[in-house]
Amino acid sequence: MTDRTLLRLEFEQRYFEEAALLDQDRLEEWLDLFADDVRYFAPVRAELGRGNEDLARGLRLSIFDDNKDGLKLRVARIRSGAAHADEPPSHVRHFVTNVRVLQCDGEKATVASNFIVFKSRHGRDETLFVGRREDRWAGGPGNWKIAGRLIVLDHNILENVTVLF
Repeated sequence: MTDRTLLRLEFEQRYFEEAALLDQDRLEEWLDLFADDVRYFAPVRAELGRGNEDLARGLRLSIFDDNKDGLKLRVARIRSGAAHADEPPSHVRHFVTNVRVLQCDGEKATVASNFIVFKSRHGRDETLFVGRREDRWAGGPGNWKIAGRLIVLDHNILENVTVLF
């Protein structure tokens, strides 16, 4: 196997472990996957012509734009029972696919992946969230932390965003 293939397998394993943490409601452990200076960002998408969408712009409207403290507050809100849409807790399943290492210099990497998140609330409301992520990882092999996550949802309207991606 090539070094690039081994690196992809390492990140795939990390994504599978992350999905398991989210699916098993181990949110405090999930928080540990993120660097202290993380930006967790999901922009609102605009209906533009092919090739005209620029998600990297700094001043975009967002579905959410959190740092590590913001992620901690999201988890605390879920734990407090104040997130009424998730009381009792929803059934959630995360699927991660098409993992690609876009760049790696040993201590920093950029990795893209696609996801589907299935959420079932109260046994009657079912929602699928579909999209892609581009993650910036820092730290190097064995010590990787997510330093940035761009979440690009394939939806224009979201009714319930208590789910974590």
